[in-house]
Amino acid sequence: MSSSFFVQCQPKKDALIMKTEDTEFAITPCQITYKGKELPLGKPLDAWIQLLGTYSRHTGRGYVWDSLGIAINDWEANHEYVKELYIFFVNLDSKVGQAGKLQFVWNEYYILSKEEEESLLKSTIRNKPYTQEELDQSREKMLKKKPDYIYPFTPYIQTVNLQGAPVKSGMSLNEVNKERSKIKGLEKMGYWDNDGDWSRDSGSTTIKTGEFREQKDHSSICPNQDYWYYITLRYSEGELEYLKISYELYEK
Repeated sequence: MSSSFFVQCQPKKDALIMKTEDTEFAITPCQITYKGKELPLGKPLDAWIQLLGTYSRHTGRGYVWDSLGIAINDWEANHEYVKELYIFFVNLDSKVGQAGKLQFVWNEYYILSKEEEESLLKSTIRNKPYTQEELDQSREKMLKKKPDYIYPFTPYIQTVNLQGAPVKSGMSLNEVNKERSKIKGLEKMGYWDNDGDWSRDSGSTTIKTGEFREQKDHSSICPNQDYWYYITLRYSEGELEYLKISYELYEK
């Protein structure tokens, strides 16, 4: 059973804990809020539209609010309720995105850099070098595919309050854990070893690509609820890609 990520945040001396009203998204024990209102995880899409307004796009992976930098997923719950929220800190326009290194477009969405184009224009790898027209057509083909992916056109640029510690675009895993270390009761975010490669990497903070989460179990923190949340941070090539909040019903 996966771990939950809520802890009672007790401050170390002189440590500054973020207040829930300091940020749009606040993750606190037993509750996750957006602008002071509880997120309707575990509820149907209509509840999200009521809170956030009409979504921008629907892709095969979820519903996207491009201007907010977020997306939700209900397909894993047979479209009965929303199971996951993604807060994206980068998108397809980012360097890691254009290099085809984001999780949901790994080596699938790829924009050639100027250096790569110049190399192909001179390349002898085939009978004749690529033409600029061919490269332009390739780029346009990729750009037309952008709306098919879950990544919002505008990434989220504000700070998320994760258990009293900040998470925001550009933060390395070391920076995230440094902020968490200031708060008593919070553990570091470590690698979630779910890649099936038979190596024991659980808890590692040196891996560059994968999902990271707190390792200890807090599932008993809200004993009167029949559900809980777990939170993971996804890093791709060392770049913070998204924060994912997943809703789970207790097994009976």
